[in-house]
Amino acid sequence: MKGNVTGFVQRCTRAAVCLLLPGLVGGCQSERHEELRGSLYFGAGPYLARLDLRDGSTSVVTNLGDAEIRGISPQLDERLLLTVFGSVNRQDVHRLILYDKETRQTLGLVTGRHGRYLPGTKILVYDDGGSIRVAEKIRGSWEKSVIAEHRYNASMKILPISAKRFLYAESGQPIYAFDNIAKRSIELAALSERCDLAAALWIPERGQLLCRTRRSDGLFEYPFVALDGGVRELLAVPGKRSFRPIAWLPDQDTIVLTERWRSALSDRQKHAVWVYRFDAGDHYRLLDDQHLGDSVVYEPNQAASHP
Repeated sequence: MKGNVTGFVQRCTRAAVCLLLPGLVGGCQSERHEELRGSLYFGAGPYLARLDLRDGSTSVVTNLGDAEIRGISPQLDERLLLTVFGSVNRQDVHRLILYDKETRQTLGLVTGRHGRYLPGTKILVYDDGGSIRVAEKIRGSWEKSVIAEHRYNASMKILPISAKRFLYAESGQPIYAFDNIAKRSIELAALSERCDLAAALWIPERGQLLCRTRRSDGLFEYPFVALDGGVRELLAVPGKRSFRPIAWLPDQDTIVLTERWRSALSDRQKHAVWVYRFDAGDHYRLLDDQHLGDSVVYEPNQAASHP
């Protein structure tokens, strides 16, 4: 099935393939680069899919039917946490479900969106539509606490940075850091001036966020910003392009970015996947016409699951 249009069409219509997974056949640029390893899980409508970073091919992992995948994040190494949107009892709602990579089974958790687990833990952080909550299942029951309230259905971003801390922000509002041990939030005013959390990526090994900002001349720049707001350096990519950092590959010293723009001829929105390799100081387009959404999960060793 992987990288094979015929195999995939046996499971869904050709129209769905073109709309949801236009990069089914890999499209690396002709210039030779050192081969990447591993894969990225991503959502495409009702499909949980996987992009093979070695050759740019994509494959379908599972089909969730009527539910649309709106977000994806890791839960330890064995599971994926999916934010899905669909009808439940004739009402359209956001739900959080777990997907087990080995058994390919799903488990419903709670009603909510933007779900994230704190790294290496089973502590769940999510948005219930009106507040940010922290939840943990103890002796079979969820114990939940409200961290912060916000406008109903406001655009929110939750970004874990350690086993006990996460960042959160409402669109256009200050960034806060919550400490799950101290049980308190702190406003990060200096960071809020330098970084838009909605398009930021946390790099644990650096202890910094890779952010996207627009300069006064209309061009973009991509600074590495510490939690105290200090700018350490800029990512050396073209400022005329609108990139979104989406994945950090720590074992390859590489960042994956997505690009979005509108075609001058058809005004159709187009997407591409880029990589920046720190070891070589090089960036290049890995895939044309491939949409990964706003969140992905990196799996270093693809052979470890889904044989």
